[in-house]
Amino acid sequence: LDTLLVDFIGARRQRYSLDYRHADPDDVLAEITQRLKDIRRKLTAEQRERVQGIGIAAPLAMGGWQQLLGVPAKTADKWQRVDLVAEVASRTALPVTLVKDTAAACVAELVAGRGRGIKSFLYIFVDTFIGGGLVLDGHLRAGLTGNAGAIGSLPLWLTKSERDNPPAQLLSVASLFNLEQLYRAAGVDVTAANDARALQAPWRQHTARWLAEASVAIAQAINCAACLLDLEGVILDGSFVRELQAALIDETETALARYSWEGVARPQIVAGSIGSDARALGGALLPLYANFTPDRALFLKV
Repeated sequence: LDTLLVDFIGARRQRYSLDYRHADPDDVLAEITQRLKDIRRKLTAEQRERVQGIGIAAPLAMGGWQQLLGVPAKTADKWQRVDLVAEVASRTALPVTLVKDTAAACVAELVAGRGRGIKSFLYIFVDTFIGGGLVLDGHLRAGLTGNAGAIGSLPLWLTKSERDNPPAQLLSVASLFNLEQLYRAAGVDVTAANDARALQAPWRQHTARWLAEASVAIAQAINCAACLLDLEGVILDGSFVRELQAALIDETETALARYSWEGVARPQIVAGSIGSDARALGGALLPLYANFTPDRALFLKV
C-alpha cells in the first residue's frame, strides 16, 4: 500500500509504504487513517487549505482471486462488506474518489508520461497481477463498470485437451505473482522480482522462463486488442526495474512477429515512464485534474 502526497505538477512531496502478505481491510484502513494524520500534521494551515482531495487506486474486487493468491476466506469475506470510499471519507473532510488501480496508472502515464504523445493506446501494467487501461482519441475509457482495458482477465488459447475446461486467463501466466512462484519453488528470495537481481544469478534462469511464457501471452492480448480497436500503440510498464521492462518488451516484440498482421496495423510497444508508483500517482492526480484540467470530463468519467 503506497500513500503519496503530490503537488500541482505531480511531484511527490511525501511518500509512505506498507508491505503485507494479504490486504486485510482492518490493516489497510488503519494505515490510511494514520497516514492522513501524518500528512495533515506536517502541513501548515495554509497548505491544508490547498489539498484538493483523495484519490484511491485499488482493484475493483479487493477480495477476488482468493484461490490463486491464497487469500484467507475470512479476509476475502471482509472485503465484500467494506465500502472503501465511504470508510475513507468518514476519516476526512476531503472528497474521495476511487478508480481501478491499473486505470489510475494509465492516468499517470497519460498525464505525465508517454501517453501525451500517443492518441490511442492500450496500457499494460505488470505487477502482482497484470492489468491495463484503454485510451482512445486521447480519452481514458472506463467502460460500463469501470473495467475497460482489464486485459488480465483475457482468455488465452485453448489446446485440444483444454477445450472442455475454461481457458486460463492472462493474469495466470504474465503476472509478477507467477515469477515469484518460480523463485519460491527454486528456494530463492521472491522479492527479487521487483529489483535488479531478477536478471542476475541465481534468479536469471527463472526470469528467462517467465519472460518466455509471459511475452507470448501478452503478445496474444496485443494482437486481439489491435484487431478490435485499431490502436496506435501499446504502453507497457510495471513494478520492476527498467532492464526487466526492456527484456519483456523485446521478448513480446519477438512473439508479435510470429502473428500475421495482414489486414490489421501492428501497434508499436512503448516503454512506460512512470514505474512502480504509477497507480498511486494516478490516484493522487485525479482530484487535481478533475478540478483544474481544461478537459475535466477526461477524469470525471473515471
